[in-house]
Amino acid sequence: MKNNQQPDKTTKILRWTARGIGSLFAALWILSLFASTISEISHGSFRFSFDEGFWLVVLVLIILVGVIIAWKQEALGGTITLAGAIAFGLFAYLTAGRNKIYIMLFTSIPFLISAILFLICWKRSAQKPV
Repeated sequence: MKNNQQPDKTTKILRWTARGIGSLFAALWILSLFASTISEISHGSFRFSFDEGFWLVVLVLIILVGVIIAWKQEALGGTITLAGAIAFGLFAYLTAGRNKIYIMLFTSIPFLISAILFLICWKRSAQKPV
């Protein structure tokens, strides 16, 4: 870092990469869940229950909140996103029928990468110049 006010160029790139990955994949999951809900409502098969769909929505919302918080507070948001990504991967592993590892990695890796990048940016920004 060049000084206490301005992060270096690498930190800025990492920060915007984390924001982009986290925001993009959270938006894709929200869109997917919204479309699924609309489809179920239109076919008359929607019912509220505390089944897998409910927990999927809860986990995606936790990750979304983490990403939003990380835009301003990288340590807190990155930690929430990391915890949500780990829980999301575990949830995917436990509920997947086949290809458990593939599904677990597909659902959680983008959020894990985003969370780790947020935490790296926070750590780099917190360091004092030498």
